[in-house]
Amino acid sequence: MEEHRAWMKDLFHTGKYSDLDLISDTKQYKAHRSIVCSMSPVIDRSCEFNAAKLDRAEPQGNGSDHRTARASFNFGDADPEAVECLVQFLYLWDYEVVTAISSDAPDQDMLREDDDCSPVTDKATTLEARLLVLHAKVFTLAHMYDIPRLRELCIKKFKGVAQQQWKSSYFLDAAREAYTATPTDILEMRKAIVEIFYENRALLDESRVQAFLLGIPQLILDIALYINKPPMPFGDRGYKWI
Repeated sequence: MEEHRAWMKDLFHTGKYSDLDLISDTKQYKAHRSIVCSMSPVIDRSCEFNAAKLDRAEPQGNGSDHRTARASFNFGDADPEAVECLVQFLYLWDYEVVTAISSDAPDQDMLREDDDCSPVTDKATTLEARLLVLHAKVFTLAHMYDIPRLRELCIKKFKGVAQQQWKSSYFLDAAREAYTATPTDILEMRKAIVEIFYENRALLDESRVQAFLLGIPQLILDIALYINKPPMPFGDRGYKWI
């Protein structure tokens, strides 16, 4: 197992034997179809479609087989840092933030410190809080590209940060991502958001949070239903997601 992990890590960092280019706004990854396409059926279908299109475009009998030729996949305007996390996961079954998340950007928590109950945070705390948004964006990509295990990991990482950073305005940004970037039947991240609100109901007394919630009626309904019928200590007979 350790040898396999070391081999996958080497492939990820070196791109040795690469036959697939994964492209984000800021980076191109030398990847491997056997690894990537086995993890993401969406990327697999895209590669197969593009190969078939090239086959149709060329004269018959020229000997070309585009299914074995080098392929490419572009993630479009997806957050490059979220793409980085996704690609890491395909090889390492985990992901870490490689660079500080927009460390030069204004600290939203500091900008809102005049709001009631808004915390004043140091830089380290702010960088950790911003991970809430990143995990939510990675979850969105995991749904888009049909990678269930990555979805599970995103939820685990998100909850770990949210337990400490629920007061941050970045928690609200993550909630917005969860409720606007994924379909209504993709519930894992939404459930994690609602559970944090339930466990920290003092948030609902803050004017900034109330103003935020008015823009996402479904989140208001989910919180209300969860508070009305929270999960039982044993079993799942409480609130059922709609």
